[in-house]
Amino acid sequence: MANQPTLGHFLPYLLRRRLLAVVWPAAGEERVVSMLLLGTGLLYGGLLGAICNSDMKAATLQGLLLGLNGVLFTSTLLIDFMPSFRAVQRPLPEHFPVSGRLNLVTAFLLDFISLRRFAFVFGLLLALAIAQRLRLEIGFSLLLILSATATSFNLRLLFSLGLWRHPVVVLHLISLAASGVWLALPKAPYHAALGAIMALLPWVLWGVQLWWLGRFFNARHLIAGAPERSIRLLARLAPESKAYLLKVWVPLLVSLLFKIVLMGICTTLVETNGKMRTNGMLYIAFLPVLSFTYINNNLFGYLMPLAANEIQRIGLTPRILKLYFRLALPVVLTDCLISAVLLMVLFPSSVWDVLWLLPLSVGALMSVGLWASFCHAKPVKKTKELSAMRNNTSQLMSAASVLVAAGLWFLPWWWVRVAIVTVLMASVWLLISRIRRNEGSLRRQLWSSIGA
Repeated sequence: MANQPTLGHFLPYLLRRRLLAVVWPAAGEERVVSMLLLGTGLLYGGLLGAICNSDMKAATLQGLLLGLNGVLFTSTLLIDFMPSFRAVQRPLPEHFPVSGRLNLVTAFLLDFISLRRFAFVFGLLLALAIAQRLRLEIGFSLLLILSATATSFNLRLLFSLGLWRHPVVVLHLISLAASGVWLALPKAPYHAALGAIMALLPWVLWGVQLWWLGRFFNARHLIAGAPERSIRLLARLAPESKAYLLKVWVPLLVSLLFKIVLMGICTTLVETNGKMRTNGMLYIAFLPVLSFTYINNNLFGYLMPLAANEIQRIGLTPRILKLYFRLALPVVLTDCLISAVLLMVLFPSSVWDVLWLLPLSVGALMSVGLWASFCHAKPVKKTKELSAMRNNTSQLMSAASVLVAAGLWFLPWWWVRVAIVTVLMASVWLLISRIRRNEGSLRRQLWSSIGA
């Protein structure tokens, strides 16, 4: 009985304090940022409401709402994981007479109050007030934000307690798989049923975790599952692979989500004869462009300590060349494999001929990436901020990657495509010969470019 009045006394105070800190912070510059973000959310919500009230075709509006739901769900799901993992912490001290389960409820309510999440919710509420005729569709978007919030909290709770192998993790994976199928297959007959699962299953799992894990929500178990501990899977990797993944997991994850969502949207834009109405939108997601644009065009900038140590000890040798291929090539091949699977699952067989572009793009982009990483490297300062990713690579070489991929996609003659890839791969031999000679000018250029 003592738990109830104690929680009733402190919970309103904690919620009010958290709400003021998020919406109306004490510092003037933080208050300006808060108002700008909330205003931006309201602006987008007003535009969405106006679009929903316009005379847009039903099919086009449905595709727009599907893409919006995909962006809202993935963004809300990842809010607490980027730019860094935010652990779930016990909000009240151990000596307070409040049970672990009530502390867990309090932690969830405090976690829900975040500026980015409020911007989404306020925008959708404004759109709901403007477009009353689509209140069910917009209301479902609100439910997706709530379910993604619950999923994010559930996963972070398991990670914070160190329960990576808990049985409920399998249920979370099933829930996320259902969400991925729902986003990727908008025309499936079971699309509505999957939407209901997306909206309801995270809350069922939230209740299961509250009942099952609430009593472990204390300092002793949270310390045992502190997020600073290295993941066992990463501990088994080679040092260079571990350093690579710890540096680039954010852009890799963002590019993967962008690929899935964009290819899912493009399925609604396929004509009945199998031809694309929006060829120009698909190639960015289908070809392995994003991982190169943000990562492998500046691999040694991301791996500055490893690369600098290698150059300082023995200079430019085939060892550093093998380092590039050992790290970059598996990422590109995995990207191509995911693209091939998504294309064969989501699109009709009449467009499967573009699968031949994948091996060509590997050769072309790996060639551009080698030139960029050795001759146009630059120091990397912010690896987990999405807004700063484009500054982590040479703008010239990023444009070159996009232009090469666009040429492979849009040129109608296969012999021209093969010729472009052949020329690019042949040019790499010039670079390889300079590396094998341990050329002083190239070595000094790379050394200074990565900020060593």
